[in-house]
Amino acid sequence: MSVLHVTSHSEAETLALAEKLARSFLPGDVLILVGELGSGKTAFVRGLARGLGIDGSLVNSPSYTFVNEYPGGDRKLYHFDLYRMNDTNELYEIGWDEYLSREGIMAVEWGEKAAELLPQKYYLMEFRIVNETDRDIDISLVQV
Repeated sequence: MSVLHVTSHSEAETLALAEKLARSFLPGDVLILVGELGSGKTAFVRGLARGLGIDGSLVNSPSYTFVNEYPGGDRKLYHFDLYRMNDTNELYEIGWDEYLSREGIMAVEWGEKAAELLPQKYYLMEFRIVNETDRDIDISLVQV
């Protein structure tokens, strides 16, 4: 499993990284973002949206609804935040399986909480806080 390791020195760098990487993701790709609060996951999704031709200012963390859909651009973006999820049954209630079969890109914050429901292939993005401004980001392709 190869890993892309990046150190971002600011939120602007995290946005730019995601914007650049967005071009390489295909419809149906699932991105699992893990890391503590404030580590840059939502900023990454905002940059991803920009890279897909979606207004990044529309992106906010869907902490209470579990998912926000962002149409437009060349591909749809489905942004999940599972921080407040108590049980994976909640994912079935919102149509998790249906989202996995859609032609958009799924970005799932706190995706480790849905470990048993993840597809056989996904991108794992691990965010770590280095200091007040720096973040280490490791991106790998996982195939089960």
